[in-house]
Amino acid sequence: MRLEELCVFEWQYDEDGRVPDGGFVLIRPYGGEEGSGYGEGHGAVSGERLSGNVVWSNHPRRRSDARMLPDVHGLIVTHDQARIVFELRGRTVFNDDRSRGGQTLIGSFESDDERYAWLNDVVCIAEGTILPEPNRIEIHVYAGINE
Repeated sequence: MRLEELCVFEWQYDEDGRVPDGGFVLIRPYGGEEGSGYGEGHGAVSGERLSGNVVWSNHPRRRSDARMLPDVHGLIVTHDQARIVFELRGRTVFNDDRSRGGQTLIGSFESDDERYAWLNDVVCIAEGTILPEPNRIEIHVYAGINE
């Protein structure tokens, strides 16, 4: 299998949306590090075969060791008006001062538009970077090509 770059997501949590605290909330009901989060955001996707605007939501779990487990679901509306839903799941590990997070993710895409039907069978691997200041996330997505 080889990896072929599919696209790059550039997005951020919606600070002025329906979710307080900068667009992301972490609930820790048992007093420790473990808990559940929720956030919503928007952004763009760019690539040779896939580009457009994105809206998404994330409902991650936080483990007791403070590692986040993203569970992102979203919608891409391409520049040629196709609609594509996607999901990304994996791990986020922040550095000691929480100024940067690194992500390792797996993902999938689906579309009912014939021009993007090839995405329905693609399994993706992604690497992301979270920069809490200025609230920006960049994710490079690679399609796994079976040779």
